[in-house]
Amino acid sequence: MKRYRRRASSVVLTLLLAACADEGRVVYSGEWISPVYRDHPLAGRLWIPATGRFATDSEISDAISDADFVLVGEKHDNADHHRFQSDIIRMMFTQRRRPAIVFEMLTPDQQPKLDRHLADRPRDSAGVGEAVGWEAQGWPRWEIYRPITDVALEQGAPLRAGGLDRATTRAVSAQGVDALGDERAAGLRLDEPISETMRAEMSSAIHTSHCEMLPQKMLDPMVNVTLAKDAAMAEAMLGGRAQSGRDSALLIAGTGHVRKDWGVPWHLSRLMPDARVVSIGLVEVVAEEFDPAAYVVARSGTELFDLVWFTPRVDDIDPCQAFAEQLQQMRSGHDGKSQGAED
Repeated sequence: MKRYRRRASSVVLTLLLAACADEGRVVYSGEWISPVYRDHPLAGRLWIPATGRFATDSEISDAISDADFVLVGEKHDNADHHRFQSDIIRMMFTQRRRPAIVFEMLTPDQQPKLDRHLADRPRDSAGVGEAVGWEAQGWPRWEIYRPITDVALEQGAPLRAGGLDRATTRAVSAQGVDALGDERAAGLRLDEPISETMRAEMSSAIHTSHCEMLPQKMLDPMVNVTLAKDAAMAEAMLGGRAQSGRDSALLIAGTGHVRKDWGVPWHLSRLMPDARVVSIGLVEVVAEEFDPAAYVVARSGTELFDLVWFTPRVDDIDPCQAFAEQLQQMRSGHDGKSQGAED
């Protein structure tokens, strides 16, 4: 099926929610930015794991039309993912929804800087990165995230920090969730132990996503950090939805954080049991893998997302080789960044 193209000068990428009656294929209407495997059979298609088929336009729209919380996962350096996220936000506003936009990448200590910047320049999306010191925190360049804030600020949506600052992350890694303090841990329901099965699944996923190169002694602390991060993002989403004039919240986070089995959706279900939650995973294709279910079903058989959108890859570098080099830098005393769970 033909993929329609827009002119390269187009500022706003529109997601054509058109579908073939026989295939249910969603047509990606922009030129890909990511260069690798653009012609992969799955690239540009949206999959529904629960039904084992590709989505139609009405199913995408219906899925988010009455959601309290929409979570859109990403690979942080894939610009196509950020343009898709901006399309989902625009779709919500077209439906007359009023979401707050929550970022994993922003921490509470950055929120005052962000608020001051937007108080002075409410529509200055380009200046957000510099105002909060975005790239100094190790994230990909701000410019590829701008489509998200362009739409959000155009519509007057609040931007909220959802992440944990580094000091808190280090404390949780060293001391467990007790480092958050009794009151906050209880508020996040982190004072309630998770099952041994869930902890083992999380530990295994972290070990696998780090190419099985981490010492075993690091896994349990990283499970605790992941739980704390995801619970904090759930808390920020609840706060965003509760803001005056808001009726929902949308999360921008690494794909591993929006998985339904133990990511932010799991925490939301504990903190607000009746919430309507939609999780969308943005996933880069793999050269010889053409089965969509192979990307998004956990070893336990659990479907990780409600919807999955497949995209080309930023590069074809072996991630384990890259991670091995990162570990070597860390051992040599250079700065290194480990995301916790698969991000």
